[in-house]
Amino acid sequence: MKYWSFADDFGLENLVLKTGDMPKPGPRDVLLEMQAASLNYRDLVVMRGQHGKNIRPPLIPLSDGVGVVIETGPDVTGFEPGDRVSPAFYQHWHGGPPPLDLEAGRLGGPLDGVLATHRVFSAESLVSVPAQLSATEAATLPCAGVTAWSALSEPVPVRPGETVLILGSGGVALLALSLAKASGARTIMTTSSAERAENLRSLGADLVIDRSTTDNWAREVRNATGGEGCDRVLELGGAATLASSIKAVRNGGIIILIGNVTGNNADLFLPLLLTRKLTLQSVSVGSISGFCALNRALALHEIKPVIARTIPFVSAPDAFIALEAQEGFGNICIDSFQA
Repeated sequence: MKYWSFADDFGLENLVLKTGDMPKPGPRDVLLEMQAASLNYRDLVVMRGQHGKNIRPPLIPLSDGVGVVIETGPDVTGFEPGDRVSPAFYQHWHGGPPPLDLEAGRLGGPLDGVLATHRVFSAESLVSVPAQLSATEAATLPCAGVTAWSALSEPVPVRPGETVLILGSGGVALLALSLAKASGARTIMTTSSAERAENLRSLGADLVIDRSTTDNWAREVRNATGGEGCDRVLELGGAATLASSIKAVRNGGIIILIGNVTGNNADLFLPLLLTRKLTLQSVSVGSISGFCALNRALALHEIKPVIARTIPFVSAPDAFIALEAQEGFGNICIDSFQA
């Protein structure tokens, strides 16, 4: 098999293509021939060596991928050669509360990820993907897709008629838009350019706020909701946006903490929280049962993730460059694993 690895250190200059022996599945394992992978912001953090002391090279990167079953162990049931499946982001979180050692089970660090032509996974960590999705579309689901699903399901599911504010226009935000619309919610999106704003409108966003021309987007959200604020915020920004998200949500509303692309340390005016009965809920992707629920919803509503660009496996470092440069609108994916 062939695989990309941060062999000796992190940094894109240390991502090298290697050749190794074909892995063999154990009694309860499945051997996959990988078809496609997708990148998340987290993969840039890992590439920069900034994801914590427990993630160390050598490491095969990327958590989101899809493959075809080519061999199963003798004790495996439920999967057969030819089935198309994705490995779950958390290999050991099957459902219910997260395990105490949650971080230990993550693909793409500390566990080896999916940027390889072949990988072996426990059958219990695999999920069948919707038939209507292409390989690249299905590859976006394990981290980005499940995160969007969890953000709209926790601590309680979004209800028809509620207003959901979604920050940004990355892979999580775009799938969350489609899922929120399917649930009957009104959607407000923020983005960084007129072009992206038009793309979001074409996907069905009810209101799009272009931050490049709007200084106070929290006020715009309140104006659009009759002064009350939205019911739920999908907070993908981090330190620089959290205070505005708190101002944009209604009393008793929910803020789902997802990303930290604008920084890790937020300076908050506590009275905005203390007197308004807000819920701040963090989301860390989700469980395997959540992944299965997401796939049922995607199939039912015929939802497809948005793909910005695909890059062949042999040129995988270019995908990191494209993501870092925020090229395109949608997910950056890798395909042609077997070419």
